[in-house]
Amino acid sequence: MRKSKIIRTLALFPIIVAFIVLVGETALAQTQVNIPAGRDNTLYENNNGALSNGAGEYFFVGRTGSGERRRGLLFFDIAGNIPAGATINSVTLRLNMSRTISGSLLVGLHRASADWGEGTSNAVGEEGSGANSTTGDATWRHRFFNTSFWTNPGGDFVAMASAEQSISAIGFYTWGSTPEMVNDVQSWLDNPSNNFGWLLLGVEGSPSTAKRFDSRQNPNAASRPQLTVNYTGTVAVKDNSSGQPAAFALHENFPNPFTASTLNSATVIRYELPRSEKVSLAIYNLLGEKIRTLVNAPESAGSKQVIWNGANDDGVKVASGIYIYRIEAGTFTATRKLTFIKN
Repeated sequence: MRKSKIIRTLALFPIIVAFIVLVGETALAQTQVNIPAGRDNTLYENNNGALSNGAGEYFFVGRTGSGERRRGLLFFDIAGNIPAGATINSVTLRLNMSRTISGSLLVGLHRASADWGEGTSNAVGEEGSGANSTTGDATWRHRFFNTSFWTNPGGDFVAMASAEQSISAIGFYTWGSTPEMVNDVQSWLDNPSNNFGWLLLGVEGSPSTAKRFDSRQNPNAASRPQLTVNYTGTVAVKDNSSGQPAAFALHENFPNPFTASTLNSATVIRYELPRSEKVSLAIYNLLGEKIRTLVNAPESAGSKQVIWNGANDDGVKVASGIYIYRIEAGTFTATRKLTFIKN
């Protein structure tokens, strides 16, 4: 890191400290979390609601070569991964499109306006034809097969898309961040009972527009749906080990930046576990190389903290620069950046 850049970074440090003193025992911290899909399914056009694919490896949007419509459904557990009261700053959705019979076409993300289910139906082969619906499945007619129905066959959803993405060749695609996606996730955090996820709507004006996306059950974990949310939350500065957190969280380290001097020879990384989980917490450089493992063990619920002194696993101080720290606890993952300055 250039000396001038280090000086500019350090110049911000008193401002951070003053802010913490001003607000007393709480501070605002930005956190980024990757949330896996909690449910997904495909609505296969069928007058009887006989087809679904709750446990399948894929979901579909658009029209097949023979003209039947397909619509995808996705749900993410927002309240279970982001603390109540947080402010959502940005939201992106990443999906892997793994099969297509069409060229570049728009796929819209529409907020679902009614709840729906994911049963045990599991289509075979390329899965485009679906499988027999099972109890609790979402179908073209049913929210939950075969007891609850959509108001409108094909799903109940907001007409205006929260985001649109042009999908062409096989590969990964990202929706957002848009103000509408941010508003959707904020409303789901503030009112979890209204979180019904999104319906993915493809081009349906003509046949042969279908796109296939990898689902949360896909054997390749890297290609499963992932929602990335950046939020600002109020966190306690004092230790809160006597209380049990309401949600997983990874907080900004303090001090940040920190130096190898006697005054700021280490930084404290704080995180929260609402339940017991196997925890992995490590430091990475910007190339993605792990340089220090801080935690790799089962831990009980509670507010935790760990100290990093700027050294790698061999005890050698690392070079000045920006580093990433990442936590994995069950299905919860989050990353943050810190700055280390070596004298």
